[in-house]
Amino acid sequence: MKKIEECPLCGKSDFVSVRKAPYYRGKQEIFNIDSCTSCGFWFTNPQPEGAGLAAYYESDDYVSHTDGTGSLLDIVYNWVRNHALNKKLSLVESAVRNKNTLLDYGAGTGAFLARAKEKSWSVTGIEPSEVARKNASLKGVELLSVENRDLVKDGSCSAISLWHVLEHLPDLKESMRYFNTKLEADGVLFIAVPNHQSHDAEYYKDKWAALDVPLHLWHFSKSDIGNLASATGFSLEKVYNMPFDSYYVSLLSEKISKSSMGPLKAMYRGLVSNLRGGSSKNMSSLIYQLRKN
Repeated sequence: MKKIEECPLCGKSDFVSVRKAPYYRGKQEIFNIDSCTSCGFWFTNPQPEGAGLAAYYESDDYVSHTDGTGSLLDIVYNWVRNHALNKKLSLVESAVRNKNTLLDYGAGTGAFLARAKEKSWSVTGIEPSEVARKNASLKGVELLSVENRDLVKDGSCSAISLWHVLEHLPDLKESMRYFNTKLEADGVLFIAVPNHQSHDAEYYKDKWAALDVPLHLWHFSKSDIGNLASATGFSLEKVYNMPFDSYYVSLLSEKISKSSMGPLKAMYRGLVSNLRGGSSKNMSSLIYQLRKN
């Protein structure tokens, strides 16, 4: 386990514990989340590393690697993902100034890149899971391993996307600088991450499923993404809500809470979260559009 001694955003070393969250995909474990008292950034602390971290991804519940369809949650996840593909691609296409290469980092089973290929994009993807890469190849999408990520040429990408991936990457600023290097001048970076300042996050607290410890190493607010962008050569241009995430995350949170009538409660909580966060761009998950400086 790696103990975080300095805040990854501001470098300060004074923290306070804000959550004691359960690992909900397997054996009973509790993980601590700290907040930096200087800049307010949240992070899992301590964090598993290497093979220890990889082991937490081996759960059968981790459907982003397998396209699982066995449970209600799998079905909901895949429906939401498929519904969102066209919207995500539309956001990318409206922001780019040159339609060259689209890089999806943490590409999972390649669904987003497969859709982009249908729209005449030149695509490349990076994915650490061998199982996910094999599933992507069945869609006609060949993905690189993380070890081979430098095969992507510097300045070659019009757009890079990370759909619920940044929170998983151990080297936060180093990863952002990598994306900056791979983007062409004026290229666009899209980042989707959970928002721990949403209503559903504050309601479920330790049992908010999008904390997803220890897989999620970092836990973001809008100001965190703005600070990270400015520190790594980007400008934050736009923020978009992800309304379906509020329902899916609430459904998972009710399952963690072992609630009776969980699906009904989840639909209500997701609706409340979206109503409260809609106009202020403060829903359960947010998409950030960043431009390379």
